[in-house]
Amino acid sequence: MSGNEQNHGESLSSSSSNGSETKPNALQKVWRNNKGVFLILLAQATGSTMDAIVRFLQQGGHGMHPFQVIFARMSITALLSSIYMWCTKVPDFPLGAPSVRGWLILRALAGFFGLFCLYYSVHYLPLAEATVFRFLVPIITAWACSIFLGQTFSRTEFLAGVIALLGVVIIAHPAAIFGRVDDDIELPHKPNKIDEVSSGQRLLAIFVSVIGVLGASAAYTLIRVIGSRAHALISVNYFALISTIGSAGALLVLPGMGFTMPHGAREWLLLSLLGVLGFVLQFLLTAGLQLDRTSKATSMLYTGILFALAFDWAIWGVFPGFWSCIGGAVVIASTLWSALQKSKTASAGVVPKKKVVDEESALLGAQTEGSEEAARTGAVRNSE
Repeated sequence: MSGNEQNHGESLSSSSSNGSETKPNALQKVWRNNKGVFLILLAQATGSTMDAIVRFLQQGGHGMHPFQVIFARMSITALLSSIYMWCTKVPDFPLGAPSVRGWLILRALAGFFGLFCLYYSVHYLPLAEATVFRFLVPIITAWACSIFLGQTFSRTEFLAGVIALLGVVIIAHPAAIFGRVDDDIELPHKPNKIDEVSSGQRLLAIFVSVIGVLGASAAYTLIRVIGSRAHALISVNYFALISTIGSAGALLVLPGMGFTMPHGAREWLLLSLLGVLGFVLQFLLTAGLQLDRTSKATSMLYTGILFALAFDWAIWGVFPGFWSCIGGAVVIASTLWSALQKSKTASAGVVPKKKVVDEESALLGAQTEGSEEAARTGAVRNSE
């Protein structure tokens, strides 16, 4: 009897030790519980890396025009996206359903315009400043959808928009309002000469950034018009193809422009990497936002500003001035507040569906979930 008890005790001890071996450690638990957040964080690092490559290629000794950078990036992205959709047999590939092709073209044109404005602005603005303006897009999109699509635009969103606009004015700090200010932050090493831009160039870049925000918001509004009638990757492919054709046409037709051959293996590598990273970013955002649709994941989309600051300091030795930091903080805080409020509202009665998300719509965050609920009641559905 005692022998049976001993064997039973040994078996219990053995099973206990096996259980402890299979039990995940602390790091594995953190990864399992926050996998989506980490993927979104990696996506933001990827996006900031792309912006840094764009700025480097434009400001290098053989500076490339923004149109050429767009052509290099989007041609590779279009090729990889087309191959992927063909292999996975995406419905209605490659042109989409006939009823939405016109909307897809308009969405792509608006996205192309917004992308050009972004790439133009990073030539004269630090990456961190140029990145901040993207955070205006969700609020302006919500406002546009309230006008053209009859969707709700809450007081919270209106107030957040006003505060964000105030943040933009602080970033620009025009002399007519602020007077002449010297708000440079001292750094251990001096910035490169290529970062020495005039106040006129800087204000023009800020103006172009704001216009680009309007273009991007128009693209997102059209995405909501298209709804589920076209697969998200088809929308992305239209954007990539039209950007490729539009940038190539501009380089060939507009006077004073032309293709600049990359000099050396480094520039060839950076151009190729730009297109590949654009495609990788698509998958990171898709996986991250499918795994975690909470406000925690949405808030991680704003970490891109940290990576942009790191690249500014590490590569160019620049850092936004005092007023730019204050204005950027105001913009980020207001848009993040609005996004978190939308997340709480959406999570109250909406069960999120699995969907494909692209880099152009990631910042919309919980607003896309709210539009899905509207779709169930007969309003316009959101595809991304």
